[in-house]
Amino acid sequence: MKKILLLTFFPLIVTAQSIEVLFIGNSYTYGNDLPHMVSEIALSFGDSLTYETSTPGGATFNMHSTNISTLNKISQKPWDYVVLQAQSQEPSFSPFQVANDVYPYAQILIDSIESNSFCTEPMFFMTWGRKYGDQMNCAVYPPICTYLGMQQRLRESYLDMTFNNNATCSPVGMSWQESITQDSTLNLFASDNSHPNIYGSYL
Repeated sequence: MKKILLLTFFPLIVTAQSIEVLFIGNSYTYGNDLPHMVSEIALSFGDSLTYETSTPGGATFNMHSTNISTLNKISQKPWDYVVLQAQSQEPSFSPFQVANDVYPYAQILIDSIESNSFCTEPMFFMTWGRKYGDQMNCAVYPPICTYLGMQQRLRESYLDMTFNNNATCSPVGMSWQESITQDSTLNLFASDNSHPNIYGSYL
């Protein structure tokens, strides 16, 4: 028996959106004023994105989970999205270490977000591997000795946090990897080979 697919077409009505976002992270988020950049991109599409930030330098999820400023901002209003960016190295460590040092504090932040407003969408900001890998911790955990190795571990950890918390993931690090794969001359890193330059933040 053949199946017949019936399509009904409705007039497309495009209306401007107004979105409120809280960015929680550190210098990877506040570098190049990323939240303002995202707000300006939204505005270019006719939308309105208002935001607050809690982005002290080097902050981990552990630090944010007890940071009064971060917790107060979470409870400030029913945000549409809360973007969660971990310290740049921690999610790339061994699965055992990440399970002990990162996941429990991500869970605390998620619980705080959901207790404030069940309608808020937590969004994990998957970061990128350092240009030459994590040379500080390479000897202890060889998989992160290279950019690609570090990126793979970041991908795994961020996706674990996303799935385990029924959240959303913005795969920024994978976008970096794909762009670099397509054009090896592309430089998205600042001079420290860790933070983003303006092109990295824009991407």
